[in-house]
Amino acid sequence: MLSYQMTKDQINAINPDIAVIPVASLEQHGPHLPVNTDIIIAEAYANGISMELNAFQIPAVPISTCREHMGYKGTVWINPDTFYRMMIEICMCLEEQGFKKIVIVQGHGGIFMLTPVIRELNATRNPELQVCRIDPGNYLEQFKNAGVISSSAGLHADEFETSIVQYLHCDLVHDELIQDFVPEVTRDYLNYGSIYCASPSGVWGQPSRATAEKGGKLLELGRKLMAEDIRKIFAYMNKNPQGYSSF
Repeated sequence: MLSYQMTKDQINAINPDIAVIPVASLEQHGPHLPVNTDIIIAEAYANGISMELNAFQIPAVPISTCREHMGYKGTVWINPDTFYRMMIEICMCLEEQGFKKIVIVQGHGGIFMLTPVIRELNATRNPELQVCRIDPGNYLEQFKNAGVISSSAGLHADEFETSIVQYLHCDLVHDELIQDFVPEVTRDYLNYGSIYCASPSGVWGQPSRATAEKGGKLLELGRKLMAEDIRKIFAYMNKNPQGYSSF
């Protein structure tokens, strides 16, 4: 796999044109999961996607926008405008080196500033640079339909996230502290208060249904589904433009 663990000569000998950037968050994940859960998951999916696409994977960006998880020590965030500029500059740096396509793996669902980042880059840089975003959280229904998980009601520290961390780092999961909680409000309510207004424990889902076996299947199926969607997105961006626009 092409990754940041290779030397510059190894990377340049292969000369990849796709870069994969896992973007995560350092934030609370209830009483049973570590605060680096999103980093673990984002990097795991980025690993799989990079192998599927023969792409160069850079290390996970570990801190993003997660103020909705404030309340206890250990959750770290930056302001949305800071995150916006950081991501724009990382992508422009990759373009300057000759990368033509960038895949951003969104490991934290609350990074709403990624949408304007993606739109701005594609509206102004396509066809020289094309940027695609993949959010593993958007595949919960497909995972459920495939029989891998039993619930698609999860959002945070749920069956999905807990299963993957159990598979990759079972020593970091406190099984004895697992507790289910599905709030009565929708995700939109995170715009109006921290997650602790919706869930006293910070859990949103049913982690008691998680198993390490499910985690392995989630990673294997997910990387194939995501790679397929990435190819579709880049093909879509290569349609013939209208007028002067390439967007």
